[in-house]
Amino acid sequence: SVKFVRGSIARSPGRKWKEAAASFVASLASRSATHAPMQVLNGNLVSSMKVLPRRPAGNASSNRTRTLPSGGKKALGSGRRGLTAVVARRDAAQKRPASLERLAPSTRPRAAAEGQGFAMPSSEPEDASKIGEGAATASVMKAVMGAGCFALPWSFANGGLGLTTLSLVIMCTVCLKTLEFMFRARDAALANQSAKKLGDIENYVDISTLTLGSKGSTLVRIIMCLTCFGVCSAYLVFIASTLVTMGTAYGWPAFAQSEKTLIYAISPLMVALAWMRSVSGVSIISIFGNISVLVGMTFVLLDAVKNPISLSSLPMAVPTQFSAYVGSVAFLFLVHFALPDIEANMGDRKKFASAAFKGYWLCALVCFIFGGVGAIGYGPQVKSVAIAMLETGFIAVTVKLLLCANVLATFPLIVRSSFTTIEDAFGGMGLVSSNIMRTVYVLAAAFCGASIPSFGKLVGLVGGVACTALGMTVPVIMLNKVNKETLAKSGKPIMSGLDKVLSPFIFVLSVIIMAFVVATS
Repeated sequence: SVKFVRGSIARSPGRKWKEAAASFVASLASRSATHAPMQVLNGNLVSSMKVLPRRPAGNASSNRTRTLPSGGKKALGSGRRGLTAVVARRDAAQKRPASLERLAPSTRPRAAAEGQGFAMPSSEPEDASKIGEGAATASVMKAVMGAGCFALPWSFANGGLGLTTLSLVIMCTVCLKTLEFMFRARDAALANQSAKKLGDIENYVDISTLTLGSKGSTLVRIIMCLTCFGVCSAYLVFIASTLVTMGTAYGWPAFAQSEKTLIYAISPLMVALAWMRSVSGVSIISIFGNISVLVGMTFVLLDAVKNPISLSSLPMAVPTQFSAYVGSVAFLFLVHFALPDIEANMGDRKKFASAAFKGYWLCALVCFIFGGVGAIGYGPQVKSVAIAMLETGFIAVTVKLLLCANVLATFPLIVRSSFTTIEDAFGGMGLVSSNIMRTVYVLAAAFCGASIPSFGKLVGLVGGVACTALGMTVPVIMLNKVNKETLAKSGKPIMSGLDKVLSPFIFVLSVIIMAFVVATS
């Protein structure tokens, strides 16, 4: 109802001049102190900001003032109403209406001087640190797609093209459903406990504490520690197996061609990374490493399609290789412990469901193409780390080294939560005792990796047990527990009839998956 053009104020019908001026100055007062010094005088908010240079007055009488009923003053320029300084009413400062929110960059005084109009500010300030739906989709895809993708051709070749594809579709569908269970349980638990707010719940552990209580949260922390431990072992095997291919191709010494030896040789470097308390130094390496994942997958596909295609050499289904066609897929998609952090950083959390849906199915499509084409191109002899199929050449070596750098840079981020959980369990640790614990942790992971030197089998074991528990079993328990609490409090269930059918099915399926993965591994 008030337009501000070239510094002049056009009064709309039905609105008093005093209210228009107070609203305009309140908007200006919300700007940072770099634009206008502000202070409170006699209970009123004062702004000494100058909107536009006043036109030179023809005579002294043209610059006159008139006292406003609110106690402030306004200045009238010659032939125009140029506002230089007014005082806002006390209630405008106390109630802090929408006009007190910060103005958009385009509403600066300079914009008015250049002929642009002032736009009224939004009722809620924008937070540049929050991400939108597109960025959230990319973050979900980044959480799913990683070094574990390079085990997919091995999974398709060993588990069967048809059975692994079916596992991929079912796992993607179930993951999205259990993700819905987890967030619905969180929202209902927040409604039951008015003392907590959505902004206080930012990660998977927070959700487990809210929905399952302290005992359930402790169990979740233990499973997360085991998951991180398995991922640490898988990373050691990935780096060692990748370096072995380079050592074999270029005739390195015998110890550099032994995967077990390299696992232990890499351990001191991983120990040094485990001692890091700040992870800011690995961010740049990680960016290039993430790019190398896509580059590596592209080169693997290009190399695979060069080979003659022979579908008869690949099975359609091998049920006994359960960890191959289920565990490896679960390792990729059951990343529920990482997704609440992404949702918490969105500007509109309600759009996360759409972002997760897009991200998961795009990843499923990429995994199907990469795993299927890689398995068909390389055949049954494909290695558990598909990048190892690339032979010599500058590009191949560069991609391999970048992938290793990506794994090394990701390692401190992955195990950080595990270390802090262990330290908290002991009531805190000093620097020396903490470093000893982290050293033992990495060496134990190295021993585990050397005992299971197949990256594909190790990924299948970790994904089939730990990731299945966090992504399938726990969300079902969360929803059922909160549903009972809500029924007892309000008498209204949060589970639909379909949920009551699906939740026990998913729970039983998760138990079967964990049991079969352990048995077949």
